[in-house]
Parts: sequence; C-alpha cells; structure tokens
Amino acid sequence: MTHQAIDGRRSRGEWTFFATMSLVVAGIVVAGFGPSVRAGFAPPGLPIWVHLHGAVMTSWILLFALQAALVRRRSLPLHRTLGYASIALVVLMVPLGIATNLLAIRRGATPPFFTDATMFAADLCDMLLFVGCYIWALLWRHRRDWHKRLLLSGTVLLSWPAIARLRPLGALGMDMILSLSVLALIGLMLAGPIHDLITRRRIHPAYLWGVAAAVILDPLYKLVALAPPVQAIVQSVAPAAG
Repeated sequence: MTHQAIDGRRSRGEWTFFATMSLVVAGIVVAGFGPSVRAGFAPPGLPIWVHLHGAVMTSWILLFALQAALVRRRSLPLHRTLGYASIALVVLMVPLGIATNLLAIRRGATPPFFTDATMFAADLCDMLLFVGCYIWALLWRHRRDWHKRLLLSGTVLLSWPAIARLRPLGALGMDMILSLSVLALIGLMLAGPIHDLITRRRIHPAYLWGVAAAVILDPLYKLVALAPPVQAIVQSVAPAAG
C-alpha cells in the first residue's frame, strides 16, 4: 500500500472519529435536556425562546457531524460553503445563549446546583471559550489538522450544560453535580488526544488547548461570577424576593 493510500485511509478514519464524537455530544444533549424539552411542550410549557435556543445549539452539533461526513466523502466545495454559513449560526448562538440564560434567571428557572450569578457566569465562560475555538479554527481553516481539532474541542465544550443535567449526576447529590460534570467534560475532551495517541502515536497540540479550556472552566466561571458587573447584571434581571 502506498503512503498516499495510507494517508487517505487515516484521513477518512479521523473524520469518522469526528463525526462519531458529534453523535456522542448529541446523545449527551438529548439525555441532559430531553426531559426538560419534553415537559416543555406540555402546558404551561417552556417559553418559545428556550426551544429556539435548543434548536440553534442542536443545529450546530448536526452541522459539525455533516461537515465531518462531507470531508470524508471529499465533498470539499459544499464543506467550505457550509463553513462560511456557520458564521451566521454562531453569531446567532452567542446572543441567544446569553439572552436565554438571563431570561431563565428572570423567571426563576435557575437549577438548584447554581446560584443566579454562577449560572450566568458558567454559561458565559463556556460560550466564550467555544467562540474562541471557533474563531481560531476559522482563521486556521487551511491548516486542517488544527481546524478540525479546534472545532471538535469547541463542540465538546458546548456539552457541559447538558452533562450537568444528566440524571446519574443528580442522583449523587446536588453538591457534587458541578465538580463531577467538569470532570466528565474533561474526560470527554480527552477522547481526541487518546484517539491521536492510538492512530498517530502523538497528541496534536490543538488538543492541549481544548483540554486546557475544559480544565480552567471551573475556576474561571467561579471567578467571573464574583465580578461586580456580573453581579449587577444578574441582580437587574433576578425576580424580586417575596
């Protein structure tokens, strides 16, 4: 077998891995948010903006899977077109995610394992880390080895809110959910480096940034939650006591 054939098989195998990881993330999102979404379609139901937020976030995960499948099939022109179209999706994701968070605080829907400030800070930090991975991947789109790994890292980061809502974690106690969810996120992020070790015998440096983002997420959001501007924003939208 020629080196070109070996490289082709390795490339297809990598994109199969990325598509599989997108399905894993999708499964986590369904498991974490599915019960709330199903209940949200029954009266009185969830506000329409919650469903819109869920639809947009799900669209990103599906797009990531589709992009991986397109590269594996060598449909590169369509892959590039959808890549540029993804900019509009991400531009919509960020303000919609922040607005959904603040509106959840306003209607008193903060999960019991969060305070209003920590929920807002956690989602804000998670979203900003995702955007950082996305912008980096977009700027380095011609360096495919970095591009796909940065996008995978960003997509995995988006799964954290769903991980924190998985029922098995809740069964271990509310005080354990956040710590365990961060550990689970780091474990999921390590799938990429482990795959590299198995298939390439070395870890690509892009994954080091992805794992680092998952590791700093816990101390970062706790620090951001204490910032006066964040406290002021949350207090301005929180329901009045009594």
